[in-house]
Amino acid sequence: MKIAIMQPYFFPYLGYFQLMNAVDNWIIFDDVQFIDKGWINRNRVLHPDPEKGWQYITIPLSKKGQFDKINKIEIKSDIKWKSQILGKLTIYKNLNAPYYHKTYSLVKKCLDTDENNLSNFLTRSIKIVAQHLNISTPIKKQSELKLSLQKPNHPGQWALQISEKLGASEYINPVGGYNIFDEKEFLKKNIKLNFLKPNLTPYKQSFRKDFNIGLSILDVLMFNSKDELQEMLISDFEILKKKDFIL
Repeated sequence: MKIAIMQPYFFPYLGYFQLMNAVDNWIIFDDVQFIDKGWINRNRVLHPDPEKGWQYITIPLSKKGQFDKINKIEIKSDIKWKSQILGKLTIYKNLNAPYYHKTYSLVKKCLDTDENNLSNFLTRSIKIVAQHLNISTPIKKQSELKLSLQKPNHPGQWALQISEKLGASEYINPVGGYNIFDEKEFLKKNIKLNFLKPNLTPYKQSFRKDFNIGLSILDVLMFNSKDELQEMLISDFEILKKKDFIL
């Protein structure tokens, strides 16, 4: 059984869903400290000004402590942030993005909830987008699995412990985090360790001259057909071993 473990992100980029589609179980790692200025409560879409490239869409959060975990954080409910996000997406209508209306409806569906717990909200939206992409991988929240994990000696051991508890034979991580893992620790537990590297092949972002790489999955959905999306999900990436990297 192949598994991947990732924090819940807000409309994450294509690589997040490529990895999800490549494994048998997807674990949302939400019982861990929230880090500011990451991808948990914000992401990027195109900016109306081509010179600026992109702009943030953001979920506003209620007051939180420095060490609060993701699954304990609440969304600020007294701000009309949902309508602000939908407003920012109208740039795609102006760009005549071929799948604007379909994607806009998908976003409205994700936002159409009174859920104020950040982890629950993000898990729900990730599941909705995954279903839209025809990804059938089961999605489970780590905070609900009650796995009795021990404090790790280094960050890479979180994934090792969860993989072992769930009986995984292979763990796949995004390529960017390869340096926190000790492959020997995984091999001792008879677990293969691999890494997914998205190619993020450029696609036409309307008449924009420069391609803005790595934007939210919403940007991908705005400009690509169902067949094009499926091709990206199943083939536009590489699976690497740690020895493939120049250390």
